[in-house]
Amino acid sequence: MGLAAAKEDRVEPRVRAMVRARLRDDAGERDVCIIDVSTRGVLATAARPPKRGEIVEIAVGNNFLAGQVKWASERRFGLSLQERVSVAAMVEGGKQAVALARSSSVAKRRTGLWQALTSNPEMMGRAVQLGMLLAVALGAAWLIADLVGSGLAPMEQAASAMTGRKP
Repeated sequence: MGLAAAKEDRVEPRVRAMVRARLRDDAGERDVCIIDVSTRGVLATAARPPKRGEIVEIAVGNNFLAGQVKWASERRFGLSLQERVSVAAMVEGGKQAVALARSSSVAKRRTGLWQALTSNPEMMGRAVQLGMLLAVALGAAWLIADLVGSGLAPMEQAASAMTGRKP
């Protein structure tokens, strides 16, 4: 696959950068240089890049990001980040928070339904609203069933009398 084909296959554009960072993996901690970044990953260089498939932590400024090494060569490696990041904050060297807020669907997949609900007030409000609607619907169904049942009791008595059965 040529360079042109690789650029066409990318999900989103990359931004060139020159950002110092620290990498922590099974081999220890060392300096790396991020040379391009997107919201979902980075391309970095290191004297000893981590191995393909390895889960690593990268520190950019005061921010710590986890990711998986997707490919590695002699001095470069591509890292798929666990969470989306602000490209602008990464290019500035991580002086401010780089992690972007997670959507509720991503939070639900990663942390479970209860934690996703409690971390997102809007989603929690919708869940409470749905619960109240279900409670009202169940109460109405029970009330209707009770009224219909008591309304049909005289008919059941009449049918029993006509057939000679005892209720």
